[in-house]
Amino acid sequence: MSHPLVFIHGWGQHGGAWQGLLEPLSAQHPIYNLELPGHGAADWQTLGFDLDTLVDRYAAQVPAPCTVIGWSLGGILALRWAQRYPAQVQKLVLIATTPCFGERRDWPHGTPDAVQQAFAAAIATNPTQGLQRFADLLAEGEADVRGVRRQLRALLAAAPQPNTDALSAGLDFLAETDLRARLHEAPPQQATLLLHGEGDTITPFAAAEWLAATLPHARLHAMPQCGHAPMLSHSAEVLAALQMFLDD
Repeated sequence: MSHPLVFIHGWGQHGGAWQGLLEPLSAQHPIYNLELPGHGAADWQTLGFDLDTLVDRYAAQVPAPCTVIGWSLGGILALRWAQRYPAQVQKLVLIATTPCFGERRDWPHGTPDAVQQAFAAAIATNPTQGLQRFADLLAEGEADVRGVRRQLRALLAAAPQPNTDALSAGLDFLAETDLRARLHEAPPQQATLLLHGEGDTITPFAAAEWLAATLPHARLHAMPQCGHAPMLSHSAEVLAALQMFLDD
């Protein structure tokens, strides 16, 4: 059996996001399906959203060598993991990932402060509705927006709702984290696959193009008419690209 595959999902979701990939990949690879603090079955009290602390905890749970596969916020953690543990992370897969989620003066490829604040207020007021609204936005850019929205809402309903404090902390993490300088100074040297929807409105495609130009051994797989959750909406294409990358 080949080396382990480590999966890290995105904000507001849980490990079930990978449901279409785990079974076929588990025939050849041990699977580690990690969850964000306070999401799914992961504890919130003993974990937090400090970047390096969380990466260190994850790294301690997985043998070397491994491939780390991160989606959205999970991709930010995967990037930092590859930097901190280059001997452990053999390959890196980043799905709908950005080095900087928030919009900056020198970074137009992020989410404006007003949108982030609106989501933070929605989570504080009514977490269930806020998560459903966010799930709906993940489907923007898809050829079948309604169908993908149904998939995402069903995914939300398949696990307990994330801890509200964890959701707020995750939004703060996204607003504050900017890996661009670190990636310029010490770009991960691992072979990297970037899977990104061209219609993604959460992490624009330009963010993936920036990563492709910055990471020395990255290849970008663009998916037309695809939003922020390609492992759900384009699961067959994502699986085929993953298998080809892992076998290379």
